[in-house]
Amino acid sequence: MSTNQTASYGLHLWEPGDNFLREEFNENFAALDAAAWVVVGAYVGDGAARRNISLDFSPKAVLVVSQDGAMGGGYSYFGGLALAGHPAQRGENIIVETAAEGFIVHSRQIGASYHVSANDEGLVYHYLVLR
Repeated sequence: MSTNQTASYGLHLWEPGDNFLREEFNENFAALDAAAWVVVGAYVGDGAARRNISLDFSPKAVLVVSQDGAMGGGYSYFGGLALAGHPAQRGENIIVETAAEGFIVHSRQIGASYHVSANDEGLVYHYLVLR
């Protein structure tokens, strides 16, 4: 059984002579997994006007870019940085916003050559999320 724990995450620390318990190792791994503050991933756009990307937590920040690294060009916007309570948007048109258990991406054609979208059909998007 561990004698001490770390200050920040409460991980088990063993001193010479301590016995090792499998449960303590499992508790350490679970604590480290829960403490991961960066999540990355990708999704393929489906063209829907509004789409939820599910996570098991409410993010503090979400950065979405298209696979080619673009977030905009000309009169089109393909992603951006959204903070909790502060969506990525162009004018009144929201592109990416945080949600209770993940984030929401939007797709909207505004004019003949102007659109905002983090969900164009068939386009791959990358995201970086801060817990």
